Parts: sequence; C-alpha cells; structure tokens
Amino acid sequence: MLKNYFKIFIKVASQNKLFTFLSLFGISLTIMFVMIFSMTISKITTGSGPEKNLKKIVFCQRVSVHETHNGKKVGGFSISGCGRSLCEDHLKNVKNANIISMYSGPQPWEFIFNGKYQSKLQNQTDAEYWNLYDYKFLQGRPYNKEEVTKSSNLAVITRSLKELLFGSDENVLGKTVRYTSMNLVVTGVVEDPPKTAQNAMGDLYFPYTLIKNNDPTEEYLGGFIIAFKANSSKQFGPIRNEAQEMVARLDAADTLHSVFLSGPYSQVEKMMVGYGDPEEYSVGTSLFKYLMYALAFLLLPAINLMALNFARIHERGEEIAVRKSFGAASRVLRGQFLFENILMTLTGGVIGIILSYLVVAFLGNSLTLRVNFMGSVPLSFSFNYLVFIAALISCLIFGLLSGYLPAIRLSRMKPAVYLKGGEL
Repeated sequence: MLKNYFKIFIKVASQNKLFTFLSLFGISLTIMFVMIFSMTISKITTGSGPEKNLKKIVFCQRVSVHETHNGKKVGGFSISGCGRSLCEDHLKNVKNANIISMYSGPQPWEFIFNGKYQSKLQNQTDAEYWNLYDYKFLQGRPYNKEEVTKSSNLAVITRSLKELLFGSDENVLGKTVRYTSMNLVVTGVVEDPPKTAQNAMGDLYFPYTLIKNNDPTEEYLGGFIIAFKANSSKQFGPIRNEAQEMVARLDAADTLHSVFLSGPYSQVEKMMVGYGDPEEYSVGTSLFKYLMYALAFLLLPAINLMALNFARIHERGEEIAVRKSFGAASRVLRGQFLFENILMTLTGGVIGIILSYLVVAFLGNSLTLRVNFMGSVPLSFSFNYLVFIAALISCLIFGLLSGYLPAIRLSRMKPAVYLKGGEL
C-alpha cells in the first residue's frame, strides 16, 4: 500500500510543479531557519574552546536590593552584578562547588594604536578563572592567586591582540601593554576564544584587584559574575541551595535592605531568564514563552501550507470522487493524503537541512544571531543529533498540522454531489 502511495505522490508532485515548488519552498525555508537557530544555540549552550566544560558550570550575575522599613519594601531598588564583598566574603565559600571564580565579564576597551581606532574587550578576573575555563596557552602562564592578592600589574592577552600590538614578535612575555594609566606585564598568550563564546571572552585579562573602583561601599552590588564549577550537573542543586541560604542569612541580618540573588543558573537557564528584574523572571515562565514563540513560528507556515493543500484537493477532486464512487474508504483516503503530505514535508525538511549547512558554511561569518540585548553571535555549525532529531520532528509536526484538516475535508466528500458540480 505504501508503495502505491509513494507512486501516487511522485505523479501528483510532477503534475503540478507550481504547487510542489511552493510547498517545498515554504517547508525548506522554515526548517532551514529552525536548523540554523538550533545549531547556533546548541553551540552556545554546550560550549566550545575555553567553555568546553560549560555543562558543569552555573552562574550568578544579577542581584537586586530593595530598601526596607519595618520589614516591608519601600522606596527605590537597585539591580546590578554581584558585589566584590558578596563574592569574596560569602559566595566564594560555597562548599559544594569544586572551583569558584569571580570576574567582571567582557568590558569594552577602546584605544588608538598607530593612529587607528581599536575596539577590544578586557576582562578583570581572579586566579581561579584560569581553572574554571580551559584556555589554550600559546606562551607563558596565567597570573596566580598570590599575584592577584598583591594587585600585580600583570596581564594575559590573546593571539590576535599580540599580533596587533607586537606584530611578528614571537616571544612577548615580559613586554608591557598599556591599559588606561597602567602598564601591564604580559605573563601569557592564549588562543582567541570562539566568537560564539558567551562567558570566556576577552582580548586582555588582568587581576580584578588592580581596579580600585571594584571596592564599593555597598557589599551586595557591583560588577562581577561569580561562577561555580562542579563535577557534574547533579551538584547544581546543592550549590544553588547553599548560595541562596547564604544570601537569606544576609537578608535576615540587614534591617535596611532586602537582598535577592538570581541563580545560580546554568547557561541554558541564564539565557532564558535574561537581564531584566531578576525577581520577576523564572525559568518556567521563560521556557513557556519561548515554546509559544516556537509554536507560532511553526504554525504560521503550516497555515500557509494548509491553504495550498486545500487547493491541491480541489485540483484532485475528480480523482477522489471517482475513487470514493468505487468504494474507497474515507480512512484510506485520509491516510493516503497524510502520507503524501508528510512525505512532501520530509522532502522539504531534508532540503532545508542541507540549505542550513550551506548557509552556515558560506555566510556564517557575515550573518549574526542576536542572543541577548548585549550582543550577537555569528551563525555557527554544530552537528548535534538532538538538533537533527528535533528538525525531523518539526517536519512531522509540520506535515500533521498542515495535512490533517485538508485530509478530513477530503474524506467527507460526497462523490455524487461533486461530480454534478458541487463543492467538496
């Protein structure tokens, strides 16, 4: 039976090339966008380069502080990154994590070099940062804990910054890099992080203790991200509970402020929660929102394809009427039409998957995907069997959504009425 259905599908597809082209074009374009988006997000969330162990890391990067009076929130509130004191005196004492690091994250660094404007990123870190992320050192070493404590004027730079500042010089260890009013001595050169990196980013890295503005009077708020690395994701729960218990004790002891810590979150959770008010965002609501976006994205082209399918049914009205007149069961006709539609969708899906890889291969460096309000990443190739399976499932959902109603309409046809000039 399936063999006969396939033969009919080939004949119908070749008879009306316009409908076939429009169907395949709409399906393949949608699947191409789904695949490109999925591949890029997969690369971001699973990590690569220094972030290759990203699945073992959770982050805290948002703190909100409300003024209180008699235990009630009053007046204004502030939201920012984690404060230096909060990180050093409290969150760095979480016992369930194997490695804990505080760092500023990538910050803009603009300067003039050889008469040309340059825009790079600087990242102020502790010594544990180099154990948290797996940078490839081409020369030298990272600065250590003692050097960070002493606020030593040291720096680690990337290969691209080395080539910009020092040209063809092979060994740049011991040379200096000018940052604002400081001369930083280069202790190491690392390979550039991939452009899809979201955490381990920067061109110039130096001890956070060098910036005196990192010593605010407010102990909760500041400009730091604190990251916790575990042996596996099973430790995330205990790490989260311990961090929240620490903040709860601080909150209880402070009669003038109410303190809320967002996280610690994994990379996926962090992207879902976003950068708004941390008390108003949750992983559950964000997940629901993105699922609704995905459904709407698939539903709109499915409706268009459904309209094309209704048109195809009208074109095949005489064939269907004759078959029903000779005793073809409604369920057989429904099954045939759904089979044809799913086969058409899978064909378009395969074309879309091929197109997605071609687009990323040839245009990946020039096209970007916005992942948050702070920046975009280039389209990236990342074959993941889960992404591939998700694309195939999307094709099947597409086929069912766009084929079910037309199949029902087809199976309810009254042959005698149609052959006399009536409607389906």
